[in-house]
Amino acid sequence: MTLDGLLRLDRLGRLLESFASVGPDLSISMEDTSANVLAAAGAPVAADDRRRRISRDIELDGGVIGRLVVFAGSGGETSGGRHSTPIAEALTEALGSSLEMLLAETLARQAAERSMTAAAERAADGGGTRLDAELALARRIQRSFVPLTSPDIPGYEIASHYEAAREVGGDFFDVFRLRTRAGRLAIVIADVTGKGIAAALLMAFARPLLHAAIDHTAAPVGALERTNRILVEERGSALFITALCAIVDLGTGRLRVGNAGHEPPLIVPATGPIRWLSGSGPLLGAFGQLDLTEGVTDLDEGDLVVLYTDGVTDARAVSGERFGDDRLVGVVEANRAARPADVVAALAGAVRDYQTGMPPADDVTIVAIRRLPVKRRRAAPDR
Repeated sequence: MTLDGLLRLDRLGRLLESFASVGPDLSISMEDTSANVLAAAGAPVAADDRRRRISRDIELDGGVIGRLVVFAGSGGETSGGRHSTPIAEALTEALGSSLEMLLAETLARQAAERSMTAAAERAADGGGTRLDAELALARRIQRSFVPLTSPDIPGYEIASHYEAAREVGGDFFDVFRLRTRAGRLAIVIADVTGKGIAAALLMAFARPLLHAAIDHTAAPVGALERTNRILVEERGSALFITALCAIVDLGTGRLRVGNAGHEPPLIVPATGPIRWLSGSGPLLGAFGQLDLTEGVTDLDEGDLVVLYTDGVTDARAVSGERFGDDRLVGVVEANRAARPADVVAALAGAVRDYQTGMPPADDVTIVAIRRLPVKRRRAAPDR
């Protein structure tokens, strides 16, 4: 198993370029286990280069299959386009982690592609045991990409729910602290148009791109623009992605949102009417330029934010009627004072009950985050 056997080198080069564009003094290269350079981006590296050299092994299935090498400005300077050592090290670690995720997801795609081939080959004789096994494996691999537990964030409480409509799905989400900006929490939720294996393949490609972009771009809108540029160049299908990137300033509660065609966040204040946070634009992968407008709101103590994919509102009853926005708001309103885990469970349960007797309309993903009142923050250690 080799890097060049898992990733096309031109695709690898473009991924490195997206990170090298962070600063004019950066050089990034990928080497195989024999120190041969497979792809490189950024400023040229001279034989007597005086910049700081940072390297990171790239591992897959417990073995090293390559090495990421980054040259960046040293001496602790941040002006004039030069990068301090901590920033360069954080970038190297983030890119390395993204590459490892992308490689793991490539294996998942290959398993799914083998399943599609097996389905075609075995359709004539009715065989399905191997196909079912490989789909089950793909489902387990894909499920491992979804956070099983929410990060522990003092002053905030987070809960989530994910359920694929088929063996594998096209929804994904992530909640994580930003490596490059202290005191910031990132939330990503996205939905590939379509369902099944094709959607899962595009999800596997886009997820690490979004994660890396939001971790290394000043604003959520910029992260979506950067991801979109790569998808427009690389996407070879008729599928697109709705995506929402949000950044929360944990100290002030300020929420900044970039929305590329996704369902808007539902803002549930401690007191007052529920509302949607406006601001949206084209889907990812559809156009070369998104021209998104950032949505901003301040979360006061006790305020709740609910993010979801259209598998919630598009769920259908036997009559054919959609679950819709009104039922969504009604369920959240009835549980607005509950903990995020209870809000998520109530909404997921309502959707499941509503479409009883019908196949799921789409994957269902729900994320809820509340800024805790001071009183509950103090009580948190005793829980």
